[in-house]
Amino acid sequence: MRDHTLDAVTADWKAEVYHRVSEPQRLWGEKVLSSLVLRGDETVMDAGCGTGRLTALLLARLPRGRVIGVDASAAMLEVARRELGDRVTFVRADLGRDPLPENVDVVFSTATFHWVHDHDALFRNLARALVPGGRLHAQCGGAGNLDRSHALTMEVTRRPEYASYFVAMPSPWNFADVATTRARLSAAGFTDLDVSLEDAPTPFATRETYAEFVGAVVLRPFLACLPPAIHERFIADVTTAAEPSLLLDYVRLNLRAARTTPPRSTTL
Repeated sequence: MRDHTLDAVTADWKAEVYHRVSEPQRLWGEKVLSSLVLRGDETVMDAGCGTGRLTALLLARLPRGRVIGVDASAAMLEVARRELGDRVTFVRADLGRDPLPENVDVVFSTATFHWVHDHDALFRNLARALVPGGRLHAQCGGAGNLDRSHALTMEVTRRPEYASYFVAMPSPWNFADVATTRARLSAAGFTDLDVSLEDAPTPFATRETYAEFVGAVVLRPFLACLPPAIHERFIADVTTAAEPSLLLDYVRLNLRAARTTPPRSTTL
């Protein structure tokens, strides 16, 4: 029997579709990037670079610097390499588990950290990658992110034609709150903490654009639990459940911090 619970966690992205539809992520990322002060000669890690849309903008702000794009998805990195070539060093790695490039001045990240379950391990790993005094400048999904949208989706999963596929589906996200995130960053060796939540409601003009976006982004873990033959029907049912508003209730978690001490060791 196929292990759909494993598929829900490990399924790769449809990177070509994501590259085309990820306008909300690009807009959030541009806003985050605009508040990052750079001299232009730093080494910056784009942690969760995806298909490289924001990596290209980061590269333009570092005429004398270096950009390292890190992502766990082989499909995302394939598109990023095609778009940016050898101007960026690309590394395939899980941000929470794998060794990361070291001695970077800045870790920049948007729309990624909520896909990493263990934020304690994530922040320790990022702290190890940064030089003393290096900065974390990031945003991801935070507490309350997509609560309404996920509730509508869960109603669809409980329908008789779908319910058996979702009996043991693990939660694919970690939408953390401010207090928990501040504590985790501090424990990992970060100071000068600036952590906040920001509402980012995202409407879609048509049923078609909503369905394409949620099918490629929001529903990816749910689709990994289903046979491909019923993917389109499930997306259509979730879209119908979202009507008439066709609004995704995004909440973003902003993280700003400096790495001034070595990560604390943990006692097992």
